[in-house]
Amino acid sequence: MSTSGSRGLLAMSTRQLMSCWEETRNSWRDQKAAEFESLYLAELGHSLSSAMKILEELDQLLIKIHADCD
Repeated sequence: MSTSGSRGLLAMSTRQLMSCWEETRNSWRDQKAAEFESLYLAELGHSLSSAMKILEELDQLLIKIHADCD
């Protein structure tokens, strides 16, 4: 069992979200767009980094558990 697939999917989904947001932001330029970006997207990079670190730690733990069970 590995979390590498989940990490890859999370990274790919985040890149896709940010790409779509950039495309949307080209035509949506009002205060609500700025509010949406600050409320939902501004911390995304930090949150993604934290999630990736946690998934890596979980992967290492699962490897250890698997090795201990063998």
